[in-house]
Amino acid sequence: MSESLNNLHFSSINEVLDFAVSKEEEARDFYLEWADKVKNSGIKEVLKEFAGEEQKHKDLILKVKAGGTFTTKAGEVIDLKIGDYFVQTNPDETMTYQEALQVAIQREIGAQELYKYLSGRSSDQTMKELFDKLALEESKHKQRLEQMFDEDVLTEN
Repeated sequence: MSESLNNLHFSSINEVLDFAVSKEEEARDFYLEWADKVKNSGIKEVLKEFAGEEQKHKDLILKVKAGGTFTTKAGEVIDLKIGDYFVQTNPDETMTYQEALQVAIQREIGAQELYKYLSGRSSDQTMKELFDKLALEESKHKQRLEQMFDEDVLTEN
């Protein structure tokens, strides 16, 4: 992921925000698409919930782009690092609950890395805070998914 991040170049804050909006739309659409495709109702609900979270991120970015403000809450997320050891998993219509969690965790890791990168590259304090907030949100998603994986998958094995 870091190699592709180094190839990102933006000429304005609006360009960065448009890129972030497109990534949130892509994530939302991914979760909705797979919620429609998977057979397991439990997986469907988790995927729909995450689609809603990605929509909230998009709405926040658009609000900031329009000149709105946002609040940040100090927070720390415990990284279980379970997803750090996965082999790349590709989604398919018959994926198991375990595979769906793996795919979602991998996507959240990528989103978290992206926002950390954008924060580190930002000279505008508001943009830095926005990207830090979004990175924290993605890390919360990852934590929740890893807890589900730990409780539902690892305890079964």
